Amino acid sequence: MNTPLKRIHRFFATAIAALVLLTACGGGGDDGRASNAGARATAPSAARSPGGKPRGSVVVTTYATGLTSPRGLAFGPDGDLYVAEAGTGGSLVPLGTADCPTNINIYSPYTAGYSGRVLRLRPDGSKKTVVDGLPSMTDAYGGNYGPTDLAFLNGTLYVLIEMGGCSHGLPDSDASILRINPDGSTTQVANLSAWLAANPPHFIKDTNSATTDLEPGGVFHSMISYRNELYVVETNRGMLVKVNPATGAIGLAYDMSRDNSEHNPIVMTQHRGRFYVGTFGEDGGPSELAAFKAGFASYTLPFKSLNPIVGLAWRRERLYAVEIFPHDEAWTPDNAILVSFDPAAGERKELATKFASLPNGLVLGPDGALYTSNVTLSATPGDGSVLRIELPRDGATRPDTEGDR
Repeated sequence: MNTPLKRIHRFFATAIAALVLLTACGGGGDDGRASNAGARATAPSAARSPGGKPRGSVVVTTYATGLTSPRGLAFGPDGDLYVAEAGTGGSLVPLGTADCPTNINIYSPYTAGYSGRVLRLRPDGSKKTVVDGLPSMTDAYGGNYGPTDLAFLNGTLYVLIEMGGCSHGLPDSDASILRINPDGSTTQVANLSAWLAANPPHFIKDTNSATTDLEPGGVFHSMISYRNELYVVETNRGMLVKVNPATGAIGLAYDMSRDNSEHNPIVMTQHRGRFYVGTFGEDGGPSELAAFKAGFASYTLPFKSLNPIVGLAWRRERLYAVEIFPHDEAWTPDNAILVSFDPAAGERKELATKFASLPNGLVLGPDGALYTSNVTLSATPGDGSVLRIELPRDGATRPDTEGDR
């Protein structure tokens, strides 16, 4: 059975439908727009520290507003924050010809265009377009896909294009990694769809076009840099891929389907040379947070993970995660949870609840705060935002249920 929770890479489409329904019925709390209110601590009764911040609290503020389908984030060498916007698709449709066939799945048909872009966000709230005209596509339920993550490597910015190809109305734009050049142009350094076609996963659970979400060209959702390579998570079939952008070489780091199961990995981070991968959970079950051994030889599950993970970041010696919603309250807006994991004991600790609405990604800023994209999908362009999460100074936390969205 094709359950919404099982098909992580389509959470945008499912949530769009849910949000439209809530709006039509007049429910669902606020309208999902980024708040312009001041900072609010998640533990308002805690004692105040000398700087005026409640000791032991997490403080969430709005860092940037007016974004459309914001996804992955990355801080640049200049200290500014860069964000990928998936765009709003366009009017292009699949050709369905012999030389450009359309592979049908449960989210077809797609429309497409070149409305994706990358923005540079400054602390004063100003925004600058770094590059626009990037591939973007919309499925039958209104979910948008396109630029999905960013990474800097040796001072150069790279953008990950989640999907593409003939089935999505973009015959000349596959899922890929693009280098952003100083003049604002882009150069493809890796065609991920072509690589996946030549290197299929070990296991595919469902190939029936009436029930499957199979994307032959892949769904490449997140990307990080480490040393001289880029590491990418392919969510649709559970593959972790490494790319050398200097040479264009693409290789398999690990195929999570090798145990004949679907894991739905969606986000990756690394710490001291070890890689950690968060999953969305299978068939409504709890998520996994995998710790890989050196060289991706194998992985263990040392953390007591629970809810679907869409963002991971290390700060000092503690791992933080954004959970998009409780796994037993799937697709509910305004229900995200910020948690930390103890790397020694694996314990999961809730730091803030209901602090964001269907967020995506998590990065550590040069100021020591965490940042995540908020309202990553909406029927209204410009409803998205970026949140700044200030963590406690003394490491203690008191969870509560409010934040400034």
